[in-house]
Amino acid sequence: MDVAINYWAVLGAALASFVVGWAWFSPLLFMKPWMRMSGVKMGEGGGTKGMIRSMVIMFVCSLLTAYVLAHFIALLAVTTVNMALQLGFWVWLGFYATMQLGPYLWEGKPFQLYLIQAGQTLVTTLVMAAILGVWH
Repeated sequence: MDVAINYWAVLGAALASFVVGWAWFSPLLFMKPWMRMSGVKMGEGGGTKGMIRSMVIMFVCSLLTAYVLAHFIALLAVTTVNMALQLGFWVWLGFYATMQLGPYLWEGKPFQLYLIQAGQTLVTTLVMAAILGVWH
């Protein structure tokens, strides 16, 4: 089955995902509690080179996520923002929210950390779905 994908929309959704992640984990929102609860310390992760590598990998992951979400939008004939937001919510609930529970159930991570990370994936998924739903 051929599915028409707007690659500019995929790129825009991936960029928006990156911006949401940057804002979510910035000092303005959840950087400090996330770092404290996850055990990450400033300067860890290989310095600037490690950070750039991680950011590039995450951007590629965002591109892949947007591409797959664009397929869902096309296959389900999503035509409105409301439909896109509903799809984004169900994708988040069925895939992200459930899969992110593991570390809190099995690794003893704080539930507040789950809420921060699941909240970020919810907002990101909704933003990406809205962009892809409007700009397909």
